[in-house]
Amino acid sequence: MRDLALSGSVPHAKRNGAPPRQHAPSADELASWVSLTAPVAGAFDALASRIDSSGVRILGFTSALSGEGVSTIALGTALALAALRRDAVLLVDANWIQPSLTSDAHLGSARGLAECLGSDASVAAVARPASRPRLWFLPVGDRQLARPSLRALESFVADGLDAFGAVVVDLPALLPAEQFVVPWPPVLDQLFVVLRDAATPLALVRQALEKLGSHVATQLVLNRASAPEARFRPTDRR
Repeated sequence: MRDLALSGSVPHAKRNGAPPRQHAPSADELASWVSLTAPVAGAFDALASRIDSSGVRILGFTSALSGEGVSTIALGTALALAALRRDAVLLVDANWIQPSLTSDAHLGSARGLAECLGSDASVAAVARPASRPRLWFLPVGDRQLARPSLRALESFVADGLDAFGAVVVDLPALLPAEQFVVPWPPVLDQLFVVLRDAATPLALVRQALEKLGSHVATQLVLNRASAPEARFRPTDRR
């Protein structure tokens, strides 16, 4: 997950509309877990296959607390979806607190999501293709220009994402950055909440889920990471 050089232009928009939104999960469905053992790529392949077969198109990853491995899992899932699907996949850095994907790609000064939310740029103008086929990246942009709001996100989804068959959004941790996460679930087909195995207090997970509300289509991802997190870095082009 280290060879993601960025260059080129955005693909043509799809003609087919997005799949219908998912219904809110029952208590039993919410209790189901997706278990990932990092850095085994097969775990991401299984999650991507599950997402693809469910018809989910726009999905986000968050956590109750910081340091749960959300960015690594978002990146791994986007890579697996790009390998699985025949259409383009967009990875969005929406972490207003610690945009590590943008930093690791050396795009801290590049325009991106913030400019799209502030109507200063289109996705077509600022999304960048990675070296992996069918994978595109939208950096966080200048966070001083705009912040996520439901109205801005609805416009972003309606006007900018038709070119992509799947969209993976890397979000900050919910409890320390609630204002940057809560506007997202209404525009997502699925929200995944990541827990680090034997580390995340379940009481805080319940607190985070309560803030999201019962109407949000949520699943839990148990991150059994046993190695340092992979980083989002461009290919050395020399």
